[in-house]
Amino acid sequence: MSKAKTAPTQDSSFALDWLAADAERARALVAQAGERGADLVGAWIACKNAAAVAEVAADDTTPAAARKAARRGVNVLKSRGVPIPERARATRAAPPTAEIHEAWFRPPDAAGTAAFTLGARGGGGRYRLVDVIIKDGVGLASVAGMEMSRTQLRETFDGIEQRFGHGPAPVPIAWARARIAAARAENTIHGTPVPLGLERHGDLLLPAPASPPPHPADEAGLAWPGRDEAVARSGTLHAEPELRGWLPDPAAMQELLRTISAEKETLHGADRATTEAKVMAMIERATDDYFTPEARVKTALRMKDAAISLLARGETARAGDLIVTARATAATDAGGPPAHGIPFLRGFFEKAFGLAAARAARPSG
Repeated sequence: MSKAKTAPTQDSSFALDWLAADAERARALVAQAGERGADLVGAWIACKNAAAVAEVAADDTTPAAARKAARRGVNVLKSRGVPIPERARATRAAPPTAEIHEAWFRPPDAAGTAAFTLGARGGGGRYRLVDVIIKDGVGLASVAGMEMSRTQLRETFDGIEQRFGHGPAPVPIAWARARIAAARAENTIHGTPVPLGLERHGDLLLPAPASPPPHPADEAGLAWPGRDEAVARSGTLHAEPELRGWLPDPAAMQELLRTISAEKETLHGADRATTEAKVMAMIERATDDYFTPEARVKTALRMKDAAISLLARGETARAGDLIVTARATAATDAGGPPAHGIPFLRGFFEKAFGLAAARAARPSG
């Protein structure tokens, strides 16, 4: 049979209400006692206040001296036959952890289709996500929500990188929201339907900033190469995975092939140098016809967006060449180079011709 707790006595150096403190109040009193915290624990042991002693012994945030005294006191009380109560569990729910909002960007293709992923990560590590696809001339093309763990999200992004040669690049969420809001405005301008589910993800997609934030490529702090040098190297940018698939639209490719086919007779019997020069002249004309001033401005914006991915992959020099070439592409006044004078733009049709020639060289059947 257990012994009853001894009533505190008046000759203690601590007040009676301190000596009779319950477990919930014990931690605060030890802190209030300061340097005498261990003495207070000793007084609780003397009057067999097991609840207070056990609480301090089990609380790792208690001052070390008081905690050590309490742990020794638990053993003393046990040896005296005093039952040690289990430490009361906190019944109050922990305050919710604020969600962390993040955004990632997948660069556009040659037609201006790009994608954003916006996510909110709570204290449990799981993400609430919304994937948004935008397209020039359309606006918002798709909105899809999902939930994933951090591991699942990383595996998904790794799969995208393995497939395309580049994964989604992290971007400021304010910039992502601004771009999505601008795309939503395009739906109204062009009369294209807004995808279902947009409002359901408003806490991730809003608020859009009142004015567009700086472009991430402008915030990279790059040392820009000279324009002539960057433009001269720009043809090789088509080797980058973000730009490898950039081609003219199918109608423009077909028009180039029709032009070359119509010139076959004039090329018949010509030497290789003459043939190559004539084909190049056709490619240059097609480049100038295709890249109107409006098309050049749009392409320059897409190039700048693609630079975000190059920067995320650590290709800062290539990103610098791409951004400087984008500026030259957007310079459509008299001081800017013609479209065919920018190897990157000419490369659209050089690739198209090369693909057509390779296709024609395949054996039939």
